[in-house]
Amino acid sequence: MPTSQDQKIIAIFMEEAGERLEELSTGLKDLPKIMADSDREPMITMYRAAHSIKGASAMLTQQMPSLASINKVSKRLEDCFKSVKDTPIKADSKVVTLSNKCYEVLKNLIERAQSPSGLSVEMGEKIAKAALPVYDMLEKHLADLMSGKATPAVAAASSGGSKPVPSALAKVTAVLKPMLQGLSKPESPALRKQIAGLCGHLLKIAPGVEPWQNLVKTTHGAIANPKAPFPVLKNTVIKELQQAAKLLEAGKADAIAPSDALVKLGSSQGRVPATAKEITIPADPKEVVKVLLKTFNKKELQAITQLLIKHIKS
Repeated sequence: MPTSQDQKIIAIFMEEAGERLEELSTGLKDLPKIMADSDREPMITMYRAAHSIKGASAMLTQQMPSLASINKVSKRLEDCFKSVKDTPIKADSKVVTLSNKCYEVLKNLIERAQSPSGLSVEMGEKIAKAALPVYDMLEKHLADLMSGKATPAVAAASSGGSKPVPSALAKVTAVLKPMLQGLSKPESPALRKQIAGLCGHLLKIAPGVEPWQNLVKTTHGAIANPKAPFPVLKNTVIKELQQAAKLLEAGKADAIAPSDALVKLGSSQGRVPATAKEITIPADPKEVVKVLLKTFNKKELQAITQLLIKHIKS
């Protein structure tokens, strides 16, 4: 378990990583101009941002092993930008799209690591492994453009990302309504099968979008698992599918990935208690309060308060 000092160092890393992500995001908004400009400083800034995240995460993997996945993908992004940081190049639409996908993967990992539930080593490795081919494609395409092997397409005017799925939230919500109703009823094998069957409708909403397909398939596995209780499924499944639908509609499907909690619900391990909650307690008392308020309802908080008072007095 990380010491108090380790937690402070990790907190500093997360703050620094957030600032470097902002630098990358700013650069991606005008990537074709930045890559083609004779002034290389903006491109060098993006390179240094990836380099900074890579270096800091490497130093902290012992205290926080899940940062290994962040180190891996930031290193790959650094490799991509290294080849063009000193040489102007005409960035086409493919460069913009791939660069944004690479950024979204890195952002997704960092945001998961910052969340109360954290980022597990297994989930980090899964996300990184699935994304590495995208980094390979970007690095190769940049090399081909620089060598003249590839003919630049018309440069994209927007920041790229995946293609938006119109009305995705409305379509997903229409399926989630009967799913929520079913998960609110007493469990039965027939009802579980019926609810799991609704995932077929969700798959059709974005048939060619792999991250969405993966999330829905993971959801199906969780619902079909007889050891996963309905109350836990309701709290996890509905929220994740709604958030993913918003990303679909915004053209940010590459940021979609099932949470550790959802993956565990689909595993064959023991039944998860309906009241189970996994949280990470920060060192700062004020932050502890924020985590508790987000995690527990009023009745549960009252019970926790009574237990704390009892132990303090004893």
